[in-house]
Amino acid sequence: MPDPALERYLAQHYYSGPKSDAVLKKYAGESNKKKRRKRTYDNADTLVIRDDTSTWPADEEPADEVDTEIAPSVSEGVELSLKRTIKSTGWNNVRKGEESIASETMEQSTLPSDSLENLKQASLEKPAREPLTEQEEPLSSDAFAPKAGLMSGAQLRAQREARERAEQAELERDARNSSKEPQEDELQSETVYRDASGRRINLEEEQARIREEQARAKLKDAERATWNQGLVQRRERESKRQELHSMAKEGVVRHANDDRMNEAMRQKTHWDDPAKGFLSHRSKARTRRPRYEGPPPPPNRFNIQPGYRWDGVDRGNGFERRLFLKINSNQRLRSEFQMWSAEDM
Repeated sequence: MPDPALERYLAQHYYSGPKSDAVLKKYAGESNKKKRRKRTYDNADTLVIRDDTSTWPADEEPADEVDTEIAPSVSEGVELSLKRTIKSTGWNNVRKGEESIASETMEQSTLPSDSLENLKQASLEKPAREPLTEQEEPLSSDAFAPKAGLMSGAQLRAQREARERAEQAELERDARNSSKEPQEDELQSETVYRDASGRRINLEEEQARIREEQARAKLKDAERATWNQGLVQRRERESKRQELHSMAKEGVVRHANDDRMNEAMRQKTHWDDPAKGFLSHRSKARTRRPRYEGPPPPPNRFNIQPGYRWDGVDRGNGFERRLFLKINSNQRLRSEFQMWSAEDM
């Protein structure tokens, strides 16, 4: 269904001729404006016109209510008040007027005498409220807030002691609350770790296993690094390690009867030693791999020497010899070309 307001707007501003008149006539009766109606009051001499959309509660006409009296019920230890429904005017009385005093007098006169006596007796017999103990008194932040103006040393000391007592009490209360259910807190703070398959794993055991694998991998890497080393290098390294280990246990002082030091000094050779020529002591020759010492072998492209057991017979297919001949012939032709090209200069 089209919007009447929109159709009227279009007819007034955009349509023309009979169409505009027809639309305005069709939607002329439908209006969104709120109607106002006149209301009369019999009690007043003048005519008051009110809008239905009034939101002021004081302007509303008070409803006709029936005055009802509620007899007071007295119970031990409970304070009750006498309630009576009266006409509400929407105004607050600042002081009691003649009408309020008269209404109270009428209420007291309408009540029976025994009810008034019972109500007074109940109010007298009501037990006084017990004061809060020191522990139950609520602690407010305003109690420890700094006060304005000059304060004596005793006041400052009392304020500081009160604040310290409050903080200590709060700490003790938190400690009691935390010690009640330690198992629940531990369960809540514990983190559960799982692998890809969803199996629960122990973090400490998993870390120990990872450290063991890393140590094993380091040991393998160190062993792999010694694969290219010879036996002699290994022996020298082991002897050096043992020597350093033995020297670590010895003292700093050296005496004349130190056999190990004397033997080391005796084995040492000096270039200016006059007895070097006729001494029978010979230094131990280092062991080396035997080499081929026969007639010179034919050259090869890698310049590899034959083994020490080779008998001098070339058992190859002649490829190395033909290769060197071809290389030499190419170099010779290149040098001759350069020589003949520069002859006329």
